[in-house]
Amino acid sequence: MEEKILSILQDQDFEIVWHTFIDKDKQISSLAGGIVNYIFGYPEDSLNLSHLLEKAYTCYHTNLTKMCFTGWKSYIWQKKMKAARLLERMEEAEMYHTQRRIKLAFIKWTAWVQFQKQRWKDAERKLQKVQESVHCRKIITAWRHVVQDAKRTKEYFKKLERDMKESQNSGIPQGDGQDNLSLLPNRLFLKIFQSLGVRDLLKCAQVCQSWKAITQISSLWTEIDFSPESSWITDQMVERILRLHRVYVISVNLCGCNMVQRLSFRRISTFTFIYQTTAFIFCFVNLIKIQNTFVFKGQCRNLQELDLSECPTVNDENMKMILEGCQSLLSLNLACTHIANATIKVLASRCCVMLRSLNLAYCIHFSDKDLQYLTTGTGCRRLRHLNLSGCSQITVDGFTCVAETCNSLQQIVLNDLPTLTDICVQVLVSRCRMLTVISLLESLNLSDVAFKAVAEVIDLTKILIEGNDVITDSSVKALCRSCLKLSELHLSCCPRVTDACFKTLGNLTKLCNLNISGCFKVTDMGLHYITEGPSAGQLRELDLSYCLKITDLSLRRISQKCISLTNLALCFCENLTDNGFECLDKCSSLISLDISGCKIHDKGLSALGANPSLRKLSAAECVFITDIGIKMFCRLCQRLELLDVCQCVRLSDRAIKALSFFCRTIATVRIAGCPKMTDAAVKYLTRAGHFLRELDVSGCSLLTDHTVCFLQCSCLHLRSINMLYCRNISRQAALKLQHRVQHWKHSNDDGPTFWINDS
Repeated sequence: MEEKILSILQDQDFEIVWHTFIDKDKQISSLAGGIVNYIFGYPEDSLNLSHLLEKAYTCYHTNLTKMCFTGWKSYIWQKKMKAARLLERMEEAEMYHTQRRIKLAFIKWTAWVQFQKQRWKDAERKLQKVQESVHCRKIITAWRHVVQDAKRTKEYFKKLERDMKESQNSGIPQGDGQDNLSLLPNRLFLKIFQSLGVRDLLKCAQVCQSWKAITQISSLWTEIDFSPESSWITDQMVERILRLHRVYVISVNLCGCNMVQRLSFRRISTFTFIYQTTAFIFCFVNLIKIQNTFVFKGQCRNLQELDLSECPTVNDENMKMILEGCQSLLSLNLACTHIANATIKVLASRCCVMLRSLNLAYCIHFSDKDLQYLTTGTGCRRLRHLNLSGCSQITVDGFTCVAETCNSLQQIVLNDLPTLTDICVQVLVSRCRMLTVISLLESLNLSDVAFKAVAEVIDLTKILIEGNDVITDSSVKALCRSCLKLSELHLSCCPRVTDACFKTLGNLTKLCNLNISGCFKVTDMGLHYITEGPSAGQLRELDLSYCLKITDLSLRRISQKCISLTNLALCFCENLTDNGFECLDKCSSLISLDISGCKIHDKGLSALGANPSLRKLSAAECVFITDIGIKMFCRLCQRLELLDVCQCVRLSDRAIKALSFFCRTIATVRIAGCPKMTDAAVKYLTRAGHFLRELDVSGCSLLTDHTVCFLQCSCLHLRSINMLYCRNISRQAALKLQHRVQHWKHSNDDGPTFWINDS
């Protein structure tokens, strides 16, 4: 070993392999050498040793660099994290310090505010005390003026009453010639005169001085109804009556008065002021200013209700004069007039701030643009009732203006509006949440969407729907589920309504009036839900007309369950027989019964007469009724007041003879289209019917001028007479009755074809 080491030191280029230090003779065999060479490498492989060392060095250097870089990176990241944590803690400390400073400042500020509030309260209390003393002095001063004005007003009315009493006392004759009516106590003869109309009062004023003084009593002229006298009342007559009783008038009805002109409208309007007083009243630390205007020479200054419907002379000019003068109006009816945009503009002004009810039905001369005045003015803001029936020119924009202005509406009538859509109803109910009554008769385009919107928003007590082919059971169910206070439901001529909705309808507890006429899909099962429901005992009015599937079973249930029923309509229910009508004699509260077009015979009619409470019977087009049936019915039902047997072709004079003999309180008789009636029938009526007020003999071709003579001599209370298609009654004779009645119709034409065929 030492020798080999020395040789290596001497020879720098000496190559070292694994067997350098082993003698050749001692080296292992070739097999062992091969294995050793395989492990340690062959001698020729030593040529690449420097290259491998270079690669090893590069790898080691790379790994070392990587390790250093990784360590440096980790150090930098830890340093950044430490700096971030330090920054976060600094921010938290700063925030805590800031909040603490704010809290301390807020505590000091709160204490300061409480101190200032207390100072303000003390100052306000002192100022209020001073203000009250000042207001008290003003109130006492103003109230002194008001009392003086009230005394003058009281003296004025006392003078009026004194003048009337003096005229009454001076006009009553003394001695045996005094009439019996003037001898009655004031309360009794005043009650008698209150039941008279305008024409009768004017006639009574011409009898004597005593009666004239009675007719001038103020309580007789608070509500003046000129509509029954529309055929003869003139403008001068209306003006004179209003001028005499202007200070007492509260309500004026001029419906259908064609001859009323500007003179009467000027008399209605209050436009003359004598003096005004102003009072200041202090209430709840608020100063309220009250202006009292006293008009001793003015017009109808106390007018609250005015009906000008169907007056052709009403226009914008007249309405402006009336509304600007009558600022205390609560109810205004302008239906079927020619008003336009100027009237709507006045309605929106401060002149109509007190208005509660407005009727614009069939006023077609204003538009949506005119209704925008309502949104900008102060008038009509307190409306409770609004009628827009027939105003088909109103669109969604118009209803939007109405909803924005009249959001306190409780009742709205939208009848006969074929242009009314679901969107219009949705706009209305979205704003008018206080609605309790909605009328939608003949509104054909409304679907379930509109009625469900109504059910979701408002709680109705009354809804009227008629002639709607779109509404289904789902709408009725939704209304009944949401409107638990519903007391009146009108579903006339809705053909898609079936028994399915009556189960929900029967659960209503306050239903008093139900009209399902024309719902021909309703059967006995639907009515079973009604009669077994909680409201059956309080149902008062029921209309089942044209419900063709109703049978006697329903009548039996109605008579047993509906103990409070007063009005029942069964027109043209073809499946009803005498057996069903016999059950109605148990309805002890039934007052009015309509069985027009039913197949009732004398047996069923006589059974109806056993009902002691029945007062009105309509049996038109009941062709199987004869004189015997009418006689048996009248013998049992002697308190009958109305009988309608139009187009009952088997009836003759004997039926009217029995009616006039047994039913002495009969007031309305309709025998139109009865071809066997003669003058004898009218003679029987006039001899016994002292209370007869309405008579219809249209189509009775056998009547002659003697009928007019009988009516003219005996029927002093007659108010309506129809003599259409009476060929043998001359025009000259018929005109004798025109001035005695309020409603008069006559013609000599031939009757309708079906009347002629029946005769």
